[in-house]
Amino acid sequence: MRNFVLICMLFFVNISAKTTEEFIKEFKNKKYDIVCTDGLKQYYGGRQDELFISMVGIACANIDNINPLGTMQSKLVSTKESRETASYFASLLLSKRLIYQFMIDDISLKALQLPKSNHILSFVFEHLGSGNFVYINKNPKMIKIDDGGKSVLLSVSDDEVKKVLIDEYKGATLIKRHWFQ
Repeated sequence: MRNFVLICMLFFVNISAKTTEEFIKEFKNKKYDIVCTDGLKQYYGGRQDELFISMVGIACANIDNINPLGTMQSKLVSTKESRETASYFASLLLSKRLIYQFMIDDISLKALQLPKSNHILSFVFEHLGSGNFVYINKNPKMIKIDDGGKSVLLSVSDDEVKKVLIDEYKGATLIKRHWFQ
């Protein structure tokens, strides 16, 4: 009986699993939330091909779901492109952690350098490390970064387990709020 249930579950998973082509189509259509959510289910279900992992990881990074990248980056080893993607994932994770420590524990980021990318964490890390920011308030910590037409406001949430909030503005209009823990 147990084997029958297991076979039925595996059959259902295979029927409901998306193909790589379906993931690519959704990725190209910038449906990153769907690619990340559905892709993580397949990844944790055992799907391990590197193109798939890279695509799902990048989709997750685009929606600020950074934590799964830690396990994913360790699987990306066979090609130069896979290793570059793994380094991108690792740098996002490290940026997130160091920005969190900067905001909560007041560590200095001045002596640190990480690879640059278009992700908001890279942007913030670069500005914090270079000292290119202004304190709006020191307690609770609130920081503003101005960069041309774009400005970013960093703050810490009031939650019991604090989150770093990163608000992107164009002029006075809030474009997007990111939060990381």
